[in-house]
Amino acid sequence: MLKQAWQWQIVSPTDRLYTISLARPLAAAPGSGYPVLYVLDPDTAFATLVDMVRNHESMYGPAIVVGVGYAAEADTSNRIFDLTPPTDPAALPAFRPEGWGPVGGANSFLCFLRDTLKPQIARRAPVDPARQALFGHSLGGLFVLHTLFEHPDAFDTYIAGSPSVWWGNKVLLNGLQEFKTRQRHSGLRRRLLITVGELEATVSPEELRAAALSSVDLREVRRHSQMVANASSLAAQLETLSSVGLESVFTKFADETHTSVIPAYIGRGARFALSGWFD
Repeated sequence: MLKQAWQWQIVSPTDRLYTISLARPLAAAPGSGYPVLYVLDPDTAFATLVDMVRNHESMYGPAIVVGVGYAAEADTSNRIFDLTPPTDPAALPAFRPEGWGPVGGANSFLCFLRDTLKPQIARRAPVDPARQALFGHSLGGLFVLHTLFEHPDAFDTYIAGSPSVWWGNKVLLNGLQEFKTRQRHSGLRRRLLITVGELEATVSPEELRAAALSSVDLREVRRHSQMVANASSLAAQLETLSSVGLESVFTKFADETHTSVIPAYIGRGARFALSGWFD
């Protein structure tokens, strides 16, 4: 059981139910308020991120961690809707037997984070609005990048783990050139970490065993998603913005799969965010 941690539910203005997890440090807040690290998919990432932040506290100072999730596992369809940008359903692959359901709710979800959740967190603890990070893995990583491209002022630090750049025939990249142009004109200082697991380019034996219990052709999923190639290519394009305010770092973790890489991306992301705030 995590100490100094709470959980509650919020109904969004669009009547969607979210479960919010909050971990607050024992140490007093800095004069400017606590930095805040928001993490999506908290069932797999919240406790790990809290441990990382607390283990780093003596080096970087105290910070708050907020997890944004759902009330039940049955809410997978809500997750897919929330984390995906507006998408033509015809552009989605057929390798999900049950179909994709509603998609394209990323802008509405960001409005919830920005206009409903952030004020609630600020009422519960003193926070620093200039030090706010967003973490997401897979579709969550896609959402992180979409937010950076479309609303870069929403956070100052972005951690995109194994981002699903493939989504909707790479619809994310439709906004890349405009983002690059805006960034060159604004010089807005932002930090981005993109990570991926080396084995996301193939199928590991344990993944094959798991896939055998379902009807999903995991080799076809890997062929279509091109996780490593897409993440590497996007990171290379964004590195060209380093001279105009965007610090962009790419990390490929050796011998890690799409699932096993999660603790690695969280650990690297925590240090990346905290070091940028406390250096």
